Amino acid sequence: MKCKFLLMLLSSAVALQAALIKDVRFNCANNCQMEFQFASDKNLPTFYQKYDNPSNTLTVGFSESDFALGVGKYDVDQSSPFVRSMRVFKEPYRGMDFLKIEIKVGASINSDKNAIALNKSSFLLKFAGSNGKSWTLSKLYAANKKAAEKAAREEEKRLAAERKAAEKQAVLDRKAAEKQAALERKAAREEEKRLAAERKAAEKAAAQNMAPVPVPVAQAGASALLPGIKEMTVLIGSGMEQFRLEADTRLSIDKISMPNASFIIKISVKGPERSPVFKVSAGSLVKSVFWDMDGLNIQLSAGAKPVILVQEGALILQTAENAIRRDGFVFWSARPNGIYVRDWMKSPDAVPEFSDFVKTYEKESKKVVSSVQTFHLRPVVRELIVVADETEFYAAPSEKAQVMQRVVFGDRLVNMDLNGLYRKVQVGNKIGYVNRRAVSFTDELSAVQMERLKKVDQERGEMLTQGMKPVGSALDELYEDRVTYSSFGRRDPFVEIKGLVEEGINIDQVELVGIIWEAEEPVAILVETKNPSVSYTIKEGDKIMNGKVLKITQTDVLFLIQEFGVSRRYSMGLPDKFGGQK
Repeated sequence: MKCKFLLMLLSSAVALQAALIKDVRFNCANNCQMEFQFASDKNLPTFYQKYDNPSNTLTVGFSESDFALGVGKYDVDQSSPFVRSMRVFKEPYRGMDFLKIEIKVGASINSDKNAIALNKSSFLLKFAGSNGKSWTLSKLYAANKKAAEKAAREEEKRLAAERKAAEKQAVLDRKAAEKQAALERKAAREEEKRLAAERKAAEKAAAQNMAPVPVPVAQAGASALLPGIKEMTVLIGSGMEQFRLEADTRLSIDKISMPNASFIIKISVKGPERSPVFKVSAGSLVKSVFWDMDGLNIQLSAGAKPVILVQEGALILQTAENAIRRDGFVFWSARPNGIYVRDWMKSPDAVPEFSDFVKTYEKESKKVVSSVQTFHLRPVVRELIVVADETEFYAAPSEKAQVMQRVVFGDRLVNMDLNGLYRKVQVGNKIGYVNRRAVSFTDELSAVQMERLKKVDQERGEMLTQGMKPVGSALDELYEDRVTYSSFGRRDPFVEIKGLVEEGINIDQVELVGIIWEAEEPVAILVETKNPSVSYTIKEGDKIMNGKVLKITQTDVLFLIQEFGVSRRYSMGLPDKFGGQK
C-alpha cells in the first residue's frame, strides 16, 4: 500500500511539473530560427531532432511537455523554403510521454544537425539561410480559424438561399399542378357530358332505326348463332364489303387456309364435328358458315377473292363492292341473342341520261361528244406504304421533333395531309409525321418495290398485297375524290391537245445514270442514249413528252405517260455495277 501511494504521489508531481509550450515563432532577423516559447524557464524538458530525407520531414520532440494550442495539424506556408506545415501529437517512449512536432520543410532545411540555443524560457532551433518570412503560430491559427468560420458562414448562407429558392419553386410547382389538375378535371367533366349526349343520341337512333330480327330456334334460350362463335358482322358501303367473324377461340393467321376450289376457307380450331349451315343473309361475299370435323368452314360466293387478315384474334375478309350504287352503309350483325340490321343507304336519285345532255347541243356544232364515255366519282382510301428501309415517325413536322417510333419497309400508314417535306399520317391510334420521300402510294410503287413488298407481307404472315389492290377500312373516314373512267381508245379528255406534241424529254431515248437523294427534293439525272454528252436533271412533277415524273425513289424513277386516252406507268431503274438493272 505504501508503494502504491508513493507511485501515485510521484506521478502527480511529474504531471504538475510538465513543461508547457505557449507558442511557436519563426523569424529571420539575422539567421532564420524557430522559437519554442515555454511558459517557464524551470523544469525545461529534454529535446531531440530527426530529419527524414524521402518525406522532407524534420521531427522534434520534447519530453513530458504540453502544447497550449493543442494537438493537430497547422498549415503555415506551402511555398516556404523553411517551414510549410506542422503536425503536433503525443507518443510514449521508454515510459515517458513525448510531445512530437513533425515539420514539413522546404529546400532550406535538409538536416537534423541544426544548432540549438536557450534564451531564458525560449528554446531556439537555428537554420542556415536568412530569406524566410516571419510568423507566429498562434496568429496564423487565429487567422485560419477566422477564415474557416467565415467560409462556413458563407456556405450556410448559400445553402439557406438555395433551400429558400427550392421551397419557393416547390410552391409554384404545386400551384401549377393543382391548376393543371383542375383543368383536366374540367375537361373530363365536359368529355363525360359529350359522351353522355352521344350515348343518348345513339340510344334514340337505335330505338328508331335498329330492331333485332330473331332467328328461329328449336327451344327457348338457344343461341341464334352456331356454337363456338361469338359474333359475325357484315359491313357494306363506300366501295367495299367487309365480313368479320369472332370465335370463342382467338384466331391466328396460320390456322386459316386460302379459299379452295369450292371457295371454302377452313379455320382449324376446335369445335363441334358437325353443325347446321348458318346462311349469311347480308352481302355478296360470304354465303354461309358451318362446322365439320376439320374445323370451321366459311363458304364464299363463287369467284370471290377477298383480302384475308386477323386482327385482335378475329378473322376479317374484305373485298371491293360493286353491286350497290348508293351512298351510305349497310350494317348486319349476328350474335347469340339475335340478328341486328341497320341500313343507312340513301335511295338512288334519278340520273339524267347522257344522251339527253348531248341533244341540247346545236346540230351545226363541230364538238363531238360521245355518250359511250361515262364518268363515276367515288371515294377511295389513300393508303401510304413505307418504301425506305427504316424511317422515323415524328410527333411534329421536323427532324428535331420527338420520335414516337420507327417504321420499316412495308408498314401501312393512313394518309391525312401534306405539310411541306412531311406527310401527316396515322399509325394505329397515333397521328404524326414522316418524311414524304420515305413513303409512296400503292399506284406509285415500282415493279421492284411491289415484288419486295409481296415478300415482306409473306414473311409477316399477311396477305395485304393479294390481287395487287390494297383495300383500306371504310371506317377510317379519310378519303379523297378520284375520277375513274373508260375512254374506249379515244383521246384522254383531261389532257390538252398541245400536250401530246409539245417538245420535251422522250424517255424512250434516255437512260437513268444517277439519283441525288440527300437534297431536300430528290433529283434524277438522265442522259441521251445516243449522245451521252447531253444530260437532263428532273424532279417530281416535272413534265416530259406526253407525261410527267410521278415519283423518285433511291433506286427508281416512275413516269406517268398519257397517250391517246391511255395512261401507263413506266419505271426506270439505276444500273448496277455490271450494267444490268438493280
